[in-house]
Amino acid sequence: MNDFEVLSRDAAESGEPVEPKRDVEAPVEPETVRRVRVGLDALTAELAEAKEAVAYLEARENELLAEKAELARSLAEAQKKREEFAVEARLAVKRFRNALDAARNDVAIYRRAALWFAAATLSAVVAWGAAAF
Repeated sequence: MNDFEVLSRDAAESGEPVEPKRDVEAPVEPETVRRVRVGLDALTAELAEAKEAVAYLEARENELLAEKAELARSLAEAQKKREEFAVEARLAVKRFRNALDAARNDVAIYRRAALWFAAATLSAVVAWGAAAF
């Protein structure tokens, strides 16, 4: 640890603020100032990039939330249409079964009519044959 950290810790324990000691003997060198400024410029540039990245991510998040809402709306509509189709399909099946039953009844009626017609024809042929002989 450096002297400032030790003094800060000691001051925190005692409750008194401590200012770091400045080295009066060592003047600030222009090279050091230049390096610090370059470092600050680099940090400022990184901070600007980070802000842009955050803004982009927030915009993307909003886009994704809007897309999610649209997909949820589409899903709800699709489910509603599916339910309506299921109801219509059930009704169509019921109508088809009723039509099929009616057709079967018609076939049965036509068979009985054909049977009666055949019986009547046979009776007429037998009666005609009996009358002819």
